Amino acid sequence: EIKSELMFQSVSGFKDALIGVYLTLRDPELYGKEATWGFVDAIGQQTDVQDQASAYYNATRYNYTQTSGVSDALWSKAFNAIVNLNNMLENLAKHDSTKFALYNVYKAEGLGLRAFMHFELLRLFSESIIQNPNATGIPYRENYTYQVTPFDPISVSYDKIIRDFKEAERLLTAHGEYFDRTDENAGGFVKDRVIHMNLYAVQALLARVYWEKGDLETAKNYAMKVIDCPFFLMEDKTNVEDIMNGVISDKETIWGLYSEEFPNYTRNVMYSSGGSYYYDPKPDYRDIYEVDQDGFDYRLDKWFQTLSDHGAEGLRCMKVVDRFKVRLLTRPVTKLSGINMIRLPELYYIVAEYYLVADNMEMAASYLDKVVRARGLNGFNKGDGIVVVSRMNINNDRRKELVCEGQWFQIMKHYNMSIYESITDQTFQPSKDIYVFPIPDNEYEYRN
Repeated sequence: EIKSELMFQSVSGFKDALIGVYLTLRDPELYGKEATWGFVDAIGQQTDVQDQASAYYNATRYNYTQTSGVSDALWSKAFNAIVNLNNMLENLAKHDSTKFALYNVYKAEGLGLRAFMHFELLRLFSESIIQNPNATGIPYRENYTYQVTPFDPISVSYDKIIRDFKEAERLLTAHGEYFDRTDENAGGFVKDRVIHMNLYAVQALLARVYWEKGDLETAKNYAMKVIDCPFFLMEDKTNVEDIMNGVISDKETIWGLYSEEFPNYTRNVMYSSGGSYYYDPKPDYRDIYEVDQDGFDYRLDKWFQTLSDHGAEGLRCMKVVDRFKVRLLTRPVTKLSGINMIRLPELYYIVAEYYLVADNMEMAASYLDKVVRARGLNGFNKGDGIVVVSRMNINNDRRKELVCEGQWFQIMKHYNMSIYESITDQTFQPSKDIYVFPIPDNEYEYRN
């Protein structure tokens, strides 16, 4: 908990509070591992977990009572960050908005981060609003208080998330985004906006929220705001290996978390330790990439490698492992180290899905092709007047593209898919028991 009386007497306190939240988000309990390439990818059946003594083994069989330590820590860590954000926002409100040059930037980042954290918790600890519009949501904590916050209906949870995101968008739009600023401000808090909750991150996350809510048209509109801005491009297919292997993509990443430690951590856990830590790909991983494989998929070639060097033996997923760190070399091209939180391909999938539902097959294919052609495939619009694309095609590529990002489990939940576990040849039918994490027991201690 942040000690506020002295901390928020000057502008440095607000900067430090926000930086502290970004540091929390990159912890292994959150986006440094469990919410991305660790626990959430394991329950999405993306990794090879066969040790029956491990928590991940029980998770991949959806026996969450045996894995509550991981999900409880995720809940606790996220809400601790939210508490600190609320403390910062309440102290900021005590000052006149003209007191600090970047007052509205601090406020916008705080609101955007608060909305993001609640949304991420909602996706994991509540049902899908599409499958059950009357489900119970989560407590939306927007005050710095020790009073118990009630659980909202899921629709109210979404309303509050969208409210905070939209206010963040308004503030950042009205008061300058600084993404292309080269003046004196660029050397301070607004330098490297990609590692802050910036305007385009807010808009991209709103696209994700509206997609999750089932409002494809609004999701598409927010996605296009980012796609049409001049700052983000799909990476060339020959550079696929270096998109997010311990670094933040300088083309595709809309928001990332800066961390010098992250590439060292993934090297030690995903590369050097390998199978003993349950993060290796499943033996049939190639089957995923060979679906819709018209052309040469650089993701399959570069992200999955069978190795016998530099302390690793066997199959590894190298997507978030920095190959330069593996070889203990210096990077030839300097990039920010860290974790990619949301990237451009996700937005192309949303727009493609919108046009598919609108029965515009050519437009759907054109947006899906933005991703698949950037990865070396020939795409779905061959120029012969015959265009066939389906939601299955879009989701197939989502699974290929978003490995190690904690998104595939959420996509399966969104569509209420059955989940296939290939090692035991077992299919789990969709249910609340599969797709909803248990609320930690201590959340109910003071509610009776």
